[in-house]
Amino acid sequence: MPNDQLKEAIEVTNSELVIPPHTNHFGTIFGGKVLELMDITGAMAAMRFANEDVVTASIDAVDFKKPIQVGDIIELKGKVIHTARTSMVVKVDLFRVDKNERHRDFSCRGYLVFVAITPDGKAKEVPTLKVTTDEDKKNWAIGEKIKQRAKERQIRDADEV
Repeated sequence: MPNDQLKEAIEVTNSELVIPPHTNHFGTIFGGKVLELMDITGAMAAMRFANEDVVTASIDAVDFKKPIQVGDIIELKGKVIHTARTSMVVKVDLFRVDKNERHRDFSCRGYLVFVAITPDGKAKEVPTLKVTTDEDKKNWAIGEKIKQRAKERQIRDADEV
């Protein structure tokens, strides 16, 4: 699909029951497990948007707001919010969901950058995200900042090697 073709974002939802192997000695979910689930959900959103396989290029800061405990049900929502030539920024929100699904508590948010790839591992162009609403525009601006920070880290890290 050419990069000049506009495409609307697709929201992907993923759920998980938190079981003892997912938790630390305090009974709360490991941060690494949260990142794993966010990466999987973000990848699914990026893959469905681009109709291509993707790899994770970077993960922006993730701040944990509320603890998730063993026995909790969590719901993750991922959505592409920004596109470049071969990459996409995906916003992933994580919620603790009440067992009867009447109440959701926001737990954390992460922004992940994915690159679409060909079967031989080369970067491939992605469609351009269609931005129409005020929320879309706000998210696009956030995505631009995240891409810029990722580029700055790449330059800094290359200079340090």
